[in-house]
Amino acid sequence: MSRIAVPPAADPVVISGIGLMTPLGADRETTWKRLLVGDRGIVPLTARDLYPGTTVEAAPTQWIGGPVPWPEHCRTELQAGLDPVLVLTRAVAAEALADARISPAELADPRCGCVFGTSKGGLHTVDRLRGNAADASPFGELWPSNAATQLVRDYGLTGPSLAPVAACATGLVALLQAAALIRQGECDLVLAGSADYSLHPLVLASFQRLGVLARGEPPHSASRPFDRRRSGFVVGGGAAACVLERASLAVRRGAPIYAVIAAGALGADPTGMTSLDVSGQTLAPLIGRVMENAQRVDLVHLHGTGTRQNDPAECRAVTQALGAAQALPPCTSSKGALGHLLGAAGSVEAALVCLSLRDQLIPPAVNLEQPDPECDLPFVTKNAVPCPLHVVLKLSLGFGGHQAAALFARWPGLASQT
Repeated sequence: MSRIAVPPAADPVVISGIGLMTPLGADRETTWKRLLVGDRGIVPLTARDLYPGTTVEAAPTQWIGGPVPWPEHCRTELQAGLDPVLVLTRAVAAEALADARISPAELADPRCGCVFGTSKGGLHTVDRLRGNAADASPFGELWPSNAATQLVRDYGLTGPSLAPVAACATGLVALLQAAALIRQGECDLVLAGSADYSLHPLVLASFQRLGVLARGEPPHSASRPFDRRRSGFVVGGGAAACVLERASLAVRRGAPIYAVIAAGALGADPTGMTSLDVSGQTLAPLIGRVMENAQRVDLVHLHGTGTRQNDPAECRAVTQALGAAQALPPCTSSKGALGHLLGAAGSVEAALVCLSLRDQLIPPAVNLEQPDPECDLPFVTKNAVPCPLHVVLKLSLGFGGHQAAALFARWPGLASQT
């Protein structure tokens, strides 16, 4: 188990720019506003959702999921043959950099890095290659490093470039590795995040065979983490990019500061490919490690996939790690609204944590209507709740045993920004 440290409190690592694209919206603020009012992005999928950018008709399919509401400029890139993961990556990176008031030319500095992951290579590119075996040009899009490579090319990056792959924990791992690069003195600024578009028959059928996909009607309520009626998760597409840098640089540039990355830790659970240690005793010490120097936490944003076994295991770990130290804090999760964004889940949900700190609001755990007695944490449901938030704990868990935990803290000067 490793702990990812951050710079001293005098000049910590902060998040100064956020870009988002999710089933709820094609940008940061649209996603956030819709999440706060309990909207849901899960719908019956059409063939066009499964093969974006192609000329297939929007015929119904057997699947449900969370497709992305592609804006026109993204549709143009899709139609030109760019893989959906790369289209998402470019869109959120541009939004994050504009938010942080950074011009693309500034990223050519070798002190600027990139840590951008995805859970798999470009599946839609496989379809392209299968249709035209003589065209080798998109071969690099098959690699899991394709998103990071795209950003290196787009912005002329010459600093460190990493592409973590940690299944559904990939996004949070990317942010923690980016913070480590800054702490270790390798970088002054890092563009970090993850993207995933696994709305593809190969992935959906594989998850169905594993027995982890949600069942039932209507589609918009099929994803219901921590509810007694939950039956699995619903796959969605999306991406998030965050600009990480030392606080002094963001202040000097007049950039918004959403949050401080106060601590982070990585671990593993050897229990099984798709399951957690049901006792919670493997995950609880990881939470304890990340909480070592924190007096309390004001909100827990859980991973919460909606699978029968893993939701109670995650709740038990939180109770074991935090219950003795304080009254359990409010808890929430986002997959009821967004679906499971797989490799993008950790970065998207971390970005939502930052927006909670900015606005001092806890978004509801959508579709949690009949809490499972085995998931007996104090969840926020139905409506967003105003709450003084200073420190938020985020958990991300991935198939294959990947685990990540991070503490995000409110920047002391945030009140003067809003």
